[in-house]
Amino acid sequence: MALISIPNDQESTTEQNTIFTHSKILFGRVANAVRVGSHAPKLMQILFGFIVSSLREEITENLPVKTKCLVILKTSTLNGCAY
Repeated sequence: MALISIPNDQESTTEQNTIFTHSKILFGRVANAVRVGSHAPKLMQILFGFIVSSLREEITENLPVKTKCLVILKTSTLNGCAY
């Protein structure tokens, strides 16, 4: 049983819906981490700056996005993350 709910599009507040919309524009989807983070919209707005700067290839120009996603997946696996 989850301690923090993962809001879906139908039960989201106006602020959460704004976050979901921008996530879809920037990343093409809304990750569960973004959905959970949307419970604190002000904090999520700050984290978006970090997420964008770390994942968007045209901003960092260091690694391709696919490589970054593989690093995230491997790190999550090593940390015992279920997804």
